[in-house]
Amino acid sequence: MNCLTTNLTAFFREEHHFHALVEDLRARASKPIRIWCNAASTGEEPYSLAMTVVETLGTSAQAKILCSDIDTKVLATASRGVYTADARGLSPERLKRHFMRGTAKNEGFIRVKPELSRLVEFRTFNLMSTSWSALGDPFDIVFCRNVMIYFDNPTQRKVLERTHAAMKPGGLLYVGHSENFTDSRDLFRLRGKTIYERV
Repeated sequence: MNCLTTNLTAFFREEHHFHALVEDLRARASKPIRIWCNAASTGEEPYSLAMTVVETLGTSAQAKILCSDIDTKVLATASRGVYTADARGLSPERLKRHFMRGTAKNEGFIRVKPELSRLVEFRTFNLMSTSWSALGDPFDIVFCRNVMIYFDNPTQRKVLERTHAAMKPGGLLYVGHSENFTDSRDLFRLRGKTIYERV
């Protein structure tokens, strides 16, 4: 299975989503927030979410980010939270605020600080699974970006129905720039650029 997956990723990829996320987090700041990143890959997207949470709500934010993927190898990399110091998508300010620099044999590498790692939980999950109840309480926000493009229309619909059931009313679904779900208006309505609201 690991050999079949595509794991193209970067920090703050499709940056407009993270600008929108700031406003969405502020709107939900009075209550605990659950976020699901269901294509975690090697962790750049989950940690981008965590950085946005910390920058918006502070280090004591009542937020949890469930990060899943079908590929166990990339999840192991994500759990370590170690990247090359020239990782794409990180500003000098974010490097300084959110990462520790390696020294000696670890020179040239960076590691996410505990304030980020405490927000995230990594676990294996297959979107074709029928055991979605194992994901726990409903989510406020779901990042499912550049995943559905690999599914045919009936499979997309099935995953959207299950995603809908796993979200709170009014929850937000962030999708990839080439994904469009206007055929599923009964489940999600377009709210912004590749951002949908749960109906």
